[in-house]
Amino acid sequence: MYSSSITPLYFASALTFLAALLHFVCVLWGANGFRFLGAGKSIVQMVERGHWYPNFTAIAVGLVLTICSMYAFFAAKGIQILPFTKIILSLVAAVFIIRGLAFPWLKSKFVGNSDLFWYISSAFCLLLGSLYAVGIYLI
Repeated sequence: MYSSSITPLYFASALTFLAALLHFVCVLWGANGFRFLGAGKSIVQMVERGHWYPNFTAIAVGLVLTICSMYAFFAAKGIQILPFTKIILSLVAAVFIIRGLAFPWLKSKFVGNSDLFWYISSAFCLLLGSLYAVGIYLI
């Protein structure tokens, strides 16, 4: 059971942690980091002015992604130390899939992000959501 059934959760864990690191690096890299990763002009300008909101948001998202990564990693290992593992991983899968599919609607609400940002981040979210969903199904 544990050889191939956990592979999707390991990949989900690693990719989610990578996404978390990108959010943390944005804060360290400053406006250039936000710009490079496709943040909108208004967010980049806020960073340049030293506003707290972009960094707070990036750190908050990074922390949530780190927790999701931990859940996937421990579930893949078969370690049940975190509460409500299957429920939380199911919710994570649903959120990623919804985020990936909802990008046309979200894009109109968050004006300024590059098209490349929307396509890459949405595809990445669909991939992550699928990995979480398959991993949950297999455990």
